[in-house]
Amino acid sequence: MGLFFGLFVGFTLGLAMVVGWKHAMSSRSKHRIFKAVFLHVLGQMSQNDVKKICSNNYPQWLSFPTFERVKWLNKLLEKIWPSVALAASELIKTVVEPMLAMYAPPGFKLRFSKLFLGNVAPQIEGVKLQTLEEGQLIMDLDFKWGGDPSIILAVQSVVGATLPIQLKNLRFFSTIRVIFKFGEDIPCISGVVVALLAKPKPEIRYTLKVIGGSLGAIPGVSDMIKSTVETAVADTLQWPHRIVVPIAQPPVDLSDLELKLQGKITVTVIKAQSLKNMEMLGKSDPYVVAYVRVLYKEKTKVVNNNLNPVWNEIFEFDVEDKETQALVFQVLDQDVGSDKLLGVAQFPLVKLDDEETKELELPLVPALEMDNVIDKKDRGHLFIKVKYHVYSKEEQEIAMEKERQLLAAKKEAAEAGLIGGTIDVIGGAVGGAGKLVIGGAGAVGSGVGMVGSGLGKVVKNVSTSFGNRRPSRSENGVPGTPK
Repeated sequence: MGLFFGLFVGFTLGLAMVVGWKHAMSSRSKHRIFKAVFLHVLGQMSQNDVKKICSNNYPQWLSFPTFERVKWLNKLLEKIWPSVALAASELIKTVVEPMLAMYAPPGFKLRFSKLFLGNVAPQIEGVKLQTLEEGQLIMDLDFKWGGDPSIILAVQSVVGATLPIQLKNLRFFSTIRVIFKFGEDIPCISGVVVALLAKPKPEIRYTLKVIGGSLGAIPGVSDMIKSTVETAVADTLQWPHRIVVPIAQPPVDLSDLELKLQGKITVTVIKAQSLKNMEMLGKSDPYVVAYVRVLYKEKTKVVNNNLNPVWNEIFEFDVEDKETQALVFQVLDQDVGSDKLLGVAQFPLVKLDDEETKELELPLVPALEMDNVIDKKDRGHLFIKVKYHVYSKEEQEIAMEKERQLLAAKKEAAEAGLIGGTIDVIGGAVGGAGKLVIGGAGAVGSGVGMVGSGLGKVVKNVSTSFGNRRPSRSENGVPGTPK
């Protein structure tokens, strides 16, 4: 009896072991097949597929093999960050405050009453190194920062009242290009160039909080700050624009690192057709704002009560980098308070050949960034004529000297609070003081109203002197009326 019981138990245990081993091998085989299929599918994924899965949080090295992971650099940055944060805070304040003054709306001044980058170091997800010119090293950094900075922005209105606004939950994502120019003397670096690459588009996220008050006290302040910051960053720090920092002592010639004018584009704004009507009674009163850089805008005349306006006005714009810059058009409806956007269009300059004249029909869209736009219906068409001319060495020097003089005049006026660099040409119409007048409360509200009315005339007069780079001409070449 014991023999049979022992055989039965042994047979049962052996059978269980065989079944268990077979199940384990089957599961292992299925897992291997799953991993093989997963790796095959992952290998077939494109860069856009990776972006969809990871949203905006994927590192550059994930989809670009040329980007290298640099954990050692992050460890070093964490150790030296306390010293770097102090120096960088002063540098940012020195560089950014004049930019905010240039791009703020008329009647407003923006400055930092407190700026400290905090104790949390940024993270570098990847680095790409390349050498395009002898004696220079280009380093592209996949930069992400979600620190604990202490930033208080003082917003001063025309009546002198200052509103302290704290920037909280600041997040910054960008690919930063750093160019080192080597020198012979210690520290062996004569200068550094810093810029933000346009692709992927730099992102700055933050929330605003009024210290001791409510942000709703002055409607439009939040939008004004956001527009000013985004425009200033895109127009001065986004490649091809850059900041050149001299390192060597005594300073050496760094003119080869500076951005130079390549040529000019002559634009004829001919007409528009089938514009969207934004008026309850009658028709819109459209005009066009054109620019390559936001700092240098041109404006056509206003055609009253017309959805098929004809302008035939000619403007000229300097071009710094034809490969990356674009010509932008905003068609607006002149209205009481703030003007309404009828549509925008954009034309990349890289599509132009030297000395070639093109007549174009551009479709108008609600916004240049269409991702979050709900109403994507047709807004009409804009008809233009463009011609690109490459500067000779002599023409380049003359044009750059004129630009330096114009920029110096704008800085002086901005420091005096006479103009807002981004909207001086349009008299504060686009997202400027007019928006802030609506719902203004108390003395501050009435003070803002002065910006849109009384000071509006001063702004336009100042713009006549240096707001327009060149006077517009009619089709036969007769100088037009200064704006």
